Amino acid sequence: MSRKQLGALAALGLTSCSPDAATALRDGLTAKDCSRVPGEDLREACWIEVHRCDQVESERGRADCEFRVAEAKGDPEGCSRAGPWVDDCRLHVWSASFHDWAPKGKTLAEAEPIVTAELDGYGFAADDPRPWSAWYRWSLGRMRPLDRAACREIAAPDHREACLQTGLALYGDLLNVARDRHLYPCDGGPLPGLLQSTPDPELDALRASRTDLCPG
Repeated sequence: MSRKQLGALAALGLTSCSPDAATALRDGLTAKDCSRVPGEDLREACWIEVHRCDQVESERGRADCEFRVAEAKGDPEGCSRAGPWVDDCRLHVWSASFHDWAPKGKTLAEAEPIVTAELDGYGFAADDPRPWSAWYRWSLGRMRPLDRAACREIAAPDHREACLQTGLALYGDLLNVARDRHLYPCDGGPLPGLLQSTPDPELDALRASRTDLCPG
């Protein structure tokens, strides 16, 4: 069984199925034909894994399949068929697109009209802050050091605030990473690279409030 097939089995939580079922699933994944896979649940999981949504019978399973297909194709319109996960699908596809068009050498403020143009066609409401938060998180996450001051150059007040709050949430997540990886300098040494930032009193206050960074 190939590494990809093993990964599919693990993702489906089916590595403990019977040898015959595992063989049938392996063959179905390889041929992209799951018709001979035994058991309704296993067969449906196989069809979803190979993106044959027309063969998926349950409504929830079909929505899951359409989500995966839209995500794989980078197709925001396909997300309209993702049932209860329409918005999640759109956000996944939107976030994955940044690598394709993100402007280089521009400030966050300069990138605003480009982002606005790229957002067209994704189906988000005009006042939905989530796609913007996703963009700011991606952009700020690539800054070394983290520079929330770049957010303050954004003209639109709601976008500016979304950027600042996203930066604060991002820094909180970075603190979690430093804590979990035992990277936080509890001895008073310099901050590791992932926690470096331009002067920012709010980040300093957040860091000071995190008593969990150096437990015991």
